[in-house]
Amino acid sequence: MQNQSVSIASLLYDKRAPNRCNVTLIGYKGEQCIPSVIDQPNLRILRITPILSHIPRSLFLLTAPIKVLLQVSHPTLIRYITVTTTLQILQLFYILLVSTGNTDAILLQNPPTIPTFLVVWISCKLKRAKFIIDWHNFGYTILALSLGISHVFVRVRNRSISSKKPHAPSIPQIARFIERVIGQKADANFCVTQSMQTYLLSNWNIHATVLYDKPPISFRPTPLELRHKLFQSLSEQLKLCNDLVSWEHDADTLEMTLVTRKVVHHDGIRHTFRHDRPAVVISSTSWTPDEDFGILFNALILLDQRIASSSSFPNLLVFVTGKGPQKAHYVEKINHLRLRRIRIATLWMQPEEYPLLLGAADLGVCLHTSSSGLDLPMKIIDMFGCQVPVCAVGFESLSELVQHSKNGMIFSTHLELVDQLFELLDGFPSRLNGNLHQMRMELQSIERWTEHWNTIAKPVITALWT
Repeated sequence: MQNQSVSIASLLYDKRAPNRCNVTLIGYKGEQCIPSVIDQPNLRILRITPILSHIPRSLFLLTAPIKVLLQVSHPTLIRYITVTTTLQILQLFYILLVSTGNTDAILLQNPPTIPTFLVVWISCKLKRAKFIIDWHNFGYTILALSLGISHVFVRVRNRSISSKKPHAPSIPQIARFIERVIGQKADANFCVTQSMQTYLLSNWNIHATVLYDKPPISFRPTPLELRHKLFQSLSEQLKLCNDLVSWEHDADTLEMTLVTRKVVHHDGIRHTFRHDRPAVVISSTSWTPDEDFGILFNALILLDQRIASSSSFPNLLVFVTGKGPQKAHYVEKINHLRLRRIRIATLWMQPEEYPLLLGAADLGVCLHTSSSGLDLPMKIIDMFGCQVPVCAVGFESLSELVQHSKNGMIFSTHLELVDQLFELLDGFPSRLNGNLHQMRMELQSIERWTEHWNTIAKPVITALWT
């Protein structure tokens, strides 16, 4: 959504009247926005603070009677419809109807679906604004995953007829109904895969334009000098990884990191790669059940055993970025590992630093498994922008992005991942004509976000007012 907002703001920007057409990016308060959002003159950021985030815990007792009434009237909904949700709806209405001022169009990224879909549609009706949906996934499948309902597509598509008694609709079914009905009312729809486009049309009669996520120009290979500065800045966080390489000491002429060397000559400064540098593998994860870090964790244990006596295989420096509920659990397990030739570092990078880290990697690993099977992981797109091939967990629509053995590899189990890591990194860094190198060459011609948006999205959006 950040890239979308920048593209729309750039389309509307007029230097002669810089404030004539403005774009407001609305999102929950949390992480810092990407630099291009901050730098766009006619783009303002409206951060939403959860309405009950600062209310004392004791005041939540006031909601108890209402929750009891809901429990009696509809036991299923009590898990989802709460006083908090009601207040969130009122907050969203206030933001869309009052805080944003005059509005010509609202672009909604889905998910989330509830309560956003209904609130945005009503707001568009009241303001006579165009309603545009950018389908990145389906809210009801994510909701089903969070509620622990397995294989939601089977559950929703194949209604149980084993009982004569009518069953109250499940929460995912309610969410699916809202998504379908409100989605049909949009003035324009975008989606991120051809598979999703087909599903929307054949099941919900929604005509959507495929607008693939593409990497912005900020995601690219990191120049050697910047890599050196990056690893210098990370030296304290990586001190437990220093045994992956040998160290020379010459404070006057030599400065070393785990990956690079900076040599001071009489005729200037020269940056080079270390000849004994480890291969840098990166995985960005949300540390949630739908991204099973255990696959990578177990694969690295087996790989370390496999390469113990291999002279052709490099040491590995594995970066794992992101935040999430399972992080503490796995960090503790990582701390108790006794790997010989592999080190794992968990990091959290700021938006302006993350592309530099990706651009300094040799290989990526993606553990994303789609709740619907119809979306694509943005983390792979970012890696491809940095010309970093990826090993990714396979699912239905992934082939629209990852072409096996051409720009990456697809695996199903940790055993397959072990084999792929060994195949791609054996002989690193001296083997320049191997599969890994060929994959990097394939990624040099990747299309960028701005060009793709101007070709696909711009005509659709401008046509709404012609």
